[in-house]
Amino acid sequence: MPTDSHASARSAERTMQILEFLARRTYPTPTMVIAHECAIPKSSLHNLLNMMRRRRFVTYHRDSRAWSLGPRLFEISGDAPLLAHALAILRAFGQGTVSLDTIEIARRSELNSAVVRRILPVLEQSGLLAQTPGGRYRLGMQLVALASRVGRLDQLRIIARPVLTRLRDTTGETANLVVLDNEHALYVDQVESRHALRHAGWIGREIPLESTATGAALHGAAGSQVVRDSVETGVTAIACVIPGPIDPPAVVSVTGPNFRLEGTDLARACAAVEAAAQAIALTLGSVSPGARGLVDDDREHGAARH
Repeated sequence: MPTDSHASARSAERTMQILEFLARRTYPTPTMVIAHECAIPKSSLHNLLNMMRRRRFVTYHRDSRAWSLGPRLFEISGDAPLLAHALAILRAFGQGTVSLDTIEIARRSELNSAVVRRILPVLEQSGLLAQTPGGRYRLGMQLVALASRVGRLDQLRIIARPVLTRLRDTTGETANLVVLDNEHALYVDQVESRHALRHAGWIGREIPLESTATGAALHGAAGSQVVRDSVETGVTAIACVIPGPIDPPAVVSVTGPNFRLEGTDLARACAAVEAAAQAIALTLGSVSPGARGLVDDDREHGAARH
């Protein structure tokens, strides 16, 4: 029957499209982003994702309400996915986790125990994991060495964190630190809004430069840049580049629902984002001390508006 055959072919094509898209992502991706990027209606997408989840081709992360490739793909692809397995295991060690045993690693990484047991010795030999006397595993010192190579980014994050917190409190919306990463922009820190409806869970995710507020700011546009419905439908992004010779180039942004960032609220948020970018640059020493008065004035006005 042609109709059934056509529908099956379309479902198969959409399934491959979803898998190929998730394979390019470095972090789990919300349903709305998948729907937008793959141009698949939400009703069809939900059915496909749930079918793929039952077969373990994709994994749903309840904490971030997002999707990633599932363990079944790794299990049927032989030795090729060693890197993907290793990343899944390392990510199992979340904040506050000192050590894990093999069963806990398998559960958190959503890989089967046989795969975990095969990868753990490789990670231990490379110094990325270390085994404790009790047979548990902890993160290895080689990770510290690797992290030290991106010290400039760590310094930027440490300096930006309190500024992002003030920006969140001033605007009421999620505040972000985003850096240029080759042909994309990468979220490296985020202070989430306290609203129940908020933009959240984007640390470590990449976004395109084209048609985004962050991209416009990184391309040299002056002041705060405002773009709606780009990164996510229904979300407004306000971004301003941090001035000065910063490596990598970085942007401060605010993201929130369209309906909360309109009119006077939008204008106030734009001013607050610009002041936050100046404050970070001043602390980094990439702008002259003469800008201090302007930054302080902006902070006071922002606090009064809030």
